[in-house]
Amino acid sequence: MIWTRAPTLVKRNMSPAIIWLRRVFTDSHFFFALKVLLAMSSLLLPGWWLGQIPAAVTLALGAMAGALSEVDQDPKGRLRHLLLSLLCFFAAISGVSWLIDSPWLFGPLLVFTTFALVLLGAWGPTAGSLGFGTLLVSLYAMQGHADSPAFWYQPLLLTLGAAWYGLLSWLVLLAWPYKQVHEQLAQCYFALSRYLLEKSRFFDSPQEEHQQLRHGLAQLNIQLVNALEVTKQMLNRRIQGRDRQDAELGRLLALYLLVQEMHERATSSHYSYQQLNRDLHQADVLAGYQTLLVELGEACYRLGYAILTHNAYRHGKRIAWELSALQDQLDYSHLKRHYPRTLLSPMKFLTRNMEHLHRALVRAEALTRRQTPPEAAPIELARPPRQPFWPKLKALLHPNSILFRHGVRLSLCFALGYSLIATLELERGYWILLTILFVCQPSFSATRKRLAQRTLGTIGGLLAGIPLLYLFPSAGAQIGILLLCNFIFFTQVKVYYSWAVGFVTLFVLLAFNLQGSGQEPVFLPRLLDTLAGCALAFVAVWFIWPDWQRRHLPRLMADAMAANAAYLAAIARQFEQGRSDELDYRLPRKQAHLADNQLALAWQNIRVEPVPKHWLNLCFDIAYRNHALLSYLSTLGAHRMHSQVLADTPVQELVTRLEAAAKALRSGEELPAYTPLPVAVADSDDEWVILTRQLLGHITLLVNDLYQLARGFREQTPAEDAATARLG
Repeated sequence: MIWTRAPTLVKRNMSPAIIWLRRVFTDSHFFFALKVLLAMSSLLLPGWWLGQIPAAVTLALGAMAGALSEVDQDPKGRLRHLLLSLLCFFAAISGVSWLIDSPWLFGPLLVFTTFALVLLGAWGPTAGSLGFGTLLVSLYAMQGHADSPAFWYQPLLLTLGAAWYGLLSWLVLLAWPYKQVHEQLAQCYFALSRYLLEKSRFFDSPQEEHQQLRHGLAQLNIQLVNALEVTKQMLNRRIQGRDRQDAELGRLLALYLLVQEMHERATSSHYSYQQLNRDLHQADVLAGYQTLLVELGEACYRLGYAILTHNAYRHGKRIAWELSALQDQLDYSHLKRHYPRTLLSPMKFLTRNMEHLHRALVRAEALTRRQTPPEAAPIELARPPRQPFWPKLKALLHPNSILFRHGVRLSLCFALGYSLIATLELERGYWILLTILFVCQPSFSATRKRLAQRTLGTIGGLLAGIPLLYLFPSAGAQIGILLLCNFIFFTQVKVYYSWAVGFVTLFVLLAFNLQGSGQEPVFLPRLLDTLAGCALAFVAVWFIWPDWQRRHLPRLMADAMAANAAYLAAIARQFEQGRSDELDYRLPRKQAHLADNQLALAWQNIRVEPVPKHWLNLCFDIAYRNHALLSYLSTLGAHRMHSQVLADTPVQELVTRLEAAAKALRSGEELPAYTPLPVAVADSDDEWVILTRQLLGHITLLVNDLYQLARGFREQTPAEDAATARLG
């Protein structure tokens, strides 16, 4: 969880100790780590007291695998997933114990099984987590096989350890069925708060910094949209199978829809920030907008904290006062300077937009105080359509599938790693495969990042383990260190991965040392195994079907242009039929933001890949302009209402141009050289007409720019084509 420090966000009458304790126990990472610590302590401490340390450590490794493969579900789904996981774990570990002494049979089976388990991810995060957990517990069984006294030992104990953690976690879920939803929904408001606070910097930053600020907003929008998508999935899992929503679920749904509406208003752009400082000529008004955005951002943080701690949110009166003061200041400034309508109208609608954010926070206050009853009718959330099994499998087994490529890479990596282990007869060399599993990611950029983090973390963990094991040789002390390392790992794995790897390296080192009845620890072989695994993963991701982002850029741009076209068409329908927040409007809006996120992520990833500068610049231009286009579409959507103002504007031509570009990019056809669409002129005295036509003018210019950038995919030089071909 990412916390933002702000002195106005904490109750002044609470002691620092109470604030810290509440903050710690409502942190989702801390709570998850606490569950794992409780499960492992209840296994390791009795085992130490009874003198059965190797068996207790084996049980703890099973609990670790169960925790790492856990996914969010309702109690019924979690129990079903647990039973299926235990069945898969037992079968996989039994297979390892039975075949590991026959390398010529075990090696091919390992490669094939790895490929199949990776492909499970195509059936959703639950199946993907099951595949990862099965692979992980199998590698634990391989590493501990040398110390296993009997065939049944590891299959039974590792599975029982996973079952014990799963049962404990299921009981916790029964006691607090909506705790994870509260935590994730709070993350939406925290992300919205960070977005608003960053956006407030536009009003006091020089023009030279605006491009960097726009890029920063695009990155923050990734976090916000991802948080919204995860929250939607959590709510969908709890809505499924319910005949009637309970009051708590209804309130959570209402708060989720509220943050979606606030997101659209937060991402909107009413005027070009680069021109605002030049045209407005009034520092007090600009400071007023900035202060108001900061106040709204801090209020969103307080709301998220109230949701997280299951408390009522208290909306202060200061924002209402600042809104009134800002409107007065704008009116007074206009009387002195007589701003043109093309400037005054967007400023007035910007003020109204902030007023709507204020009203949304007032509604949220009533919801958290349970003053507003949940919706009587079930709220419909988007769900991905179910695809038939065989067509989905056929598409999955195609070389263009990212998951297929990743499965091939990881399987061949395992084949090379296992060949190295078998050739050199490394009885405990399966650490190589463990490293490959964590380092080898679907994309080059993610693997490169994990490579550095894993190597540094492992070296740090091994260096820390050398003095600790010699200073604390007793089993009891090592169990205490092991539990502490495991707890810190789960609190840091989603925040500081390098630190987490260091602690989990020390955990696994201690675990296998205790599992082997306290044998002399070996540090150099573990370090060499880690370096070998990292090297194999890097070679695989570089040479085996490398997943360069440049390959996906035409498809990602096509998805973004098609999504923007659908969003604009949905907005136009609202102008004809009246404002509505039904699914047929929310779904195109969400798809537009998801597509924009993919372009922003592609820009992040392509910067660390060996691509020609042409593609680097092209990706930046596309991502930058697409995010600006989405901001203007969000403004049009935020103020949508029943109006004929779009009747005389070329909205359908904009939609058609975007759809034609998307179709050509997907098919690989060359885009025709269309004449740029004309820009609408705001020749009216009506404020609403002025704003709408100004927005459509910005949208038209950006659509023209994006269309020309789409044609740039066909203008790559032969030398760049050859260089790209050499890169795979």
